[in-house]
Amino acid sequence: MSILLKSFGLVIIFSLTLAMVGCSQNKTVIDLNSKEKKHYEEGKKWASQGNLEKSNASFQKLLITKPNHTEVMLRLATNYFQQNDLENAEVLFLKAVALEPAFDREMYYSLAQVQQKQKKYLNAADHFEKYVAMSPSNPQKIKHAQAQIDNLRFIDKAIQNPVTFKPQNLGSSVNTNQHSEYTPSIGIDGSYMIFTRNVKSKEAFIGQEDLYISYWDSMGWKLATPLTEINTLQNEGAFAMSGNGKYMIFTSCDRKDAFGSCDLYYTVYDNGKWATPLNMGHVVNSAAWDSQPTLSSDGRTLIFASRRKGGLGGSDLWITQKNERNAWTVPANLGNVINTSGDDESPFLHPDGQTLYFRSKGRPGMGDFDIYYSRKNEISGEWDLPVNMGYPINTQGAEGALTVSLDGIHAFYSSDYNYVSNTRNNQLDIFTFELPINARAKSSAYTSGIVKNSKTLKPVKSNVTIIELSSGKKITTFSTSEDGTFFTTFPSGKSYACLIEASGYVFYSQNFDLKENKDAYKPYLLEIFLDPIQDITENKPLVLNNIFFKFGSAELLPESMSEINQITKLLQTHDALRFKISGHTDDIGSDDDNQVLSEKRASAVVTALIQNGIDPKRLQSEGKGEKYPIADNKTPEGQSKNRRIEMTVLQK
Repeated sequence: MSILLKSFGLVIIFSLTLAMVGCSQNKTVIDLNSKEKKHYEEGKKWASQGNLEKSNASFQKLLITKPNHTEVMLRLATNYFQQNDLENAEVLFLKAVALEPAFDREMYYSLAQVQQKQKKYLNAADHFEKYVAMSPSNPQKIKHAQAQIDNLRFIDKAIQNPVTFKPQNLGSSVNTNQHSEYTPSIGIDGSYMIFTRNVKSKEAFIGQEDLYISYWDSMGWKLATPLTEINTLQNEGAFAMSGNGKYMIFTSCDRKDAFGSCDLYYTVYDNGKWATPLNMGHVVNSAAWDSQPTLSSDGRTLIFASRRKGGLGGSDLWITQKNERNAWTVPANLGNVINTSGDDESPFLHPDGQTLYFRSKGRPGMGDFDIYYSRKNEISGEWDLPVNMGYPINTQGAEGALTVSLDGIHAFYSSDYNYVSNTRNNQLDIFTFELPINARAKSSAYTSGIVKNSKTLKPVKSNVTIIELSSGKKITTFSTSEDGTFFTTFPSGKSYACLIEASGYVFYSQNFDLKENKDAYKPYLLEIFLDPIQDITENKPLVLNNIFFKFGSAELLPESMSEINQITKLLQTHDALRFKISGHTDDIGSDDDNQVLSEKRASAVVTALIQNGIDPKRLQSEGKGEKYPIADNKTPEGQSKNRRIEMTVLQK
């Protein structure tokens, strides 16, 4: 009941009292003698003056002579309710509705509130339902009652089926005794955390929000320090970071260049410091409140909370993406699967790109703001119906935003609850806990690299494509920075091809087998050298890392098609090119068998290219058996590298 009762309950109680006077005054006069009428009027008078003890005494005297007088029972029950004597209030409300079920519909509403405060959730839901069924005339109370019915039934079920929840305070290096710390965000490698601290003094009414950073080492979190390049005299908070840690979007309010009360700003990390923040502009920001951003790991998708026009009510979640010109598109509402007529805010998009966490108080839950998660359907690309995180992660208070680690296991969030003493504090602290298994995002991996010209060693701006090998589906496509660097993440549990392309160069291919990703925080660091097409010779072959065969066979696996298609594209783009495809094996088995196998595998690749429309005259194949290893055949890893297909340019 919490906030709703505190702010709404007394109004309802007094409206109930007035309603009963209007609907039953004649009955009261007829049923009471002069002495009883005196007690009745005295009880009303003392109640109106706030002297509930004297009012109770008058009504209690009346019930001695009139033990089944419904209105007197309801008035006394109302007094007990205001005094928080819930047990006696419930007894009288129940007796009243049993004696005269149609006496006054408001008694069902008040009875439901009494039972809700006593944590009799299903009983309270039943009486809210009876109230709604009697067609009350107050639309606001009908809406509240209907919402409470769903909430109460959810609460009862959630408490009966609690999830594992063991929160740990991050300690004095991050949290303070005098300030609130909240909205934590963890670096993708887990090495740092940025959060908001309200550095108000005891005399201040509102306070000052600034961004702080703490680094992780083997001893734990180091003492947090302010981000002085970003913090100003205005409030800075509610921020998001790209996966490479070089691009930040944050919220600031009441700046001179703002379009609304709070706007989104961005800054770039360059030469060891953060650049001067800039407003994201009128395309992203509105004349309303825009805040609480979350970024995809590649920094190209932004989801944030806003109260702008066109929403479903309250604050909604909106999405914008960078187009081919690296400009942000006009934000779109995430729709009624995610957003409600209430407040939906504090989004966090996990690096897997498929799991969205946020908080809402517009759907059935434990009370005020609850935390939910939704997964993106891999086929339709739409968000699935959100799922409540469960009790006791969610309580009947207002839960704050959370962020989740790269491995999908650990959540970080803020709370004012002291889990040792089971009391509320007067400020927020940052905690961590392990998510229930069903609420975990997919463990993800990330790759960071730089692309260079193999001859000049200068950076090459290139296109990067990540493809899921089993399905051939493109996961993401993007361009490197001008300095040739790139960063991206992809969910574990599958194998991927990473393709790098640039005009005038032979493509580069790499594969990541993440079917058993045991260390999500270990990045794939790539220094890639692209060869100009004219430099691919017999002495400098290109290894095709994404050509796969059945074990001991020359049958191409479906996962090979992304590479076959890439070679096809290269040949179609450059009409004069001719390629030799060479097969190699490890040293397992006889020399003769390996020679034959290498020939058949090279021939299979050529056949696949011909089937893709390439002229056979532009292709040759050869098998080199086990004669030219590039790694030690004594280890499984070396054997795997030696089983390869290479490609070289044939001279005219």
